[in-house]
Amino acid sequence: MKRQAHDFARLWPALGLAVLLALSGLGAAGWGSRESTRAGQTQSQSAARLQQIEARLQEAREQAAGLRQFRLRLQELAQQGFLTPENRLEWVELLRQSRTRLAIPVLHYEIEPQRPLENGSPHFRVSRMNLHLGLDHEMELESFLQPLFAYGKALILIRACDLGRAANPDPPLRPGPNIEVDCQLDWITAELPGASPP
Repeated sequence: MKRQAHDFARLWPALGLAVLLALSGLGAAGWGSRESTRAGQTQSQSAARLQQIEARLQEAREQAAGLRQFRLRLQELAQQGFLTPENRLEWVELLRQSRTRLAIPVLHYEIEPQRPLENGSPHFRVSRMNLHLGLDHEMELESFLQPLFAYGKALILIRACDLGRAANPDPPLRPGPNIEVDCQLDWITAELPGASPP
């Protein structure tokens, strides 16, 4: 049986429809592939953002714990009186009490003007005390300084301390100290932000 031209003419619409369906299927597959890639990228970006948020949350929790510890330490210092302006009269009274308790023959001191602590927070201030003692023996120095270190309203650092034999040419005629001590002490105090400087 011979195919007639009009038979082929009837096949063209079906063939065109098949080609059109094939092309639309390929387009849909391409669109689906692009959407799948986009979805994967969006998911990766969301996962990265989630990790960043979790890291920031952990950092915030650690900072909050650090702030709680700082607040507790600040409360302890405030209860000790460390966060108050320096009180030189109390310092002088501590020196006088130590001298009386140990019967120290010679005590001279000079307190320099208060200044900000070098390389420190502007809220920490230091006053240098130059201290000269005449002692009967060197063991008295530790006993003399102990009440100063126990004083809770300032941190006391020894910057220098020199001990030497006292120059006493005629001990029987002029009794006096056997040891001379020259010390530099830093009295460090703190001020809360907003407090007016002395």
